[in-house]
Amino acid sequence: MTHVTTEIEEEPVIRLLYNLGVEDVMLLSGAEVHEPNSFIVFLNGGIAGLIRNHERLISTFRRMRRLGYLSGFVSIYPDFKHKAIYISTDMGRLCRPYIIVDGKTGRPRLTQKHVNELKMGLRNFEDFLHDGIIEYLDVNEENDSYIALYEHLIQADTTHLEIEPFTLLGACVGLVPYPHHNQSPRNTYQCAMGKQAMGKCKDLNFLCI
Repeated sequence: MTHVTTEIEEEPVIRLLYNLGVEDVMLLSGAEVHEPNSFIVFLNGGIAGLIRNHERLISTFRRMRRLGYLSGFVSIYPDFKHKAIYISTDMGRLCRPYIIVDGKTGRPRLTQKHVNELKMGLRNFEDFLHDGIIEYLDVNEENDSYIALYEHLIQADTTHLEIEPFTLLGACVGLVPYPHHNQSPRNTYQCAMGKQAMGKCKDLNFLCI
């Protein structure tokens, strides 16, 4: 279920940042840059500007992404040690899908009604992305999120829920009984042999047809 990102155009992201209150650092003094509430905003490693209300920027940015005004593979995350906000739109990042947990109710946005509509073919996975029920996170934004493995483990500060725990290792390794009790080479060998078996099964089904 992992998606490898391709490069996304930076210009729309820059326009959105300036509309959300990001200021050009070239127009500010050193005292303003070093204020306690000032955070430097980086876009793909380059300085995009300075923001004085970083919490509003992050929440609005993520809301715009979930509403579909931004690509679902644009990531934003804070670094409080360096007082910086990092935004990534570049290629080669690994993103995994997670169910969004509503911060007000503490419940996942994906309900049994959505699952039933998926089974009946009334919805597909893309609909969940466009409706703000599921979103992709890269490894940097995962570090800034609280992800529950199961629904009964959701707490007050949980932000996301795993779709299915075995997808952490992939479908092939997920079929290995108790993979977390095996040595990693054993899981690797089983994954390779599982892929071979799946390929042979497909060939046999084709021959039978």
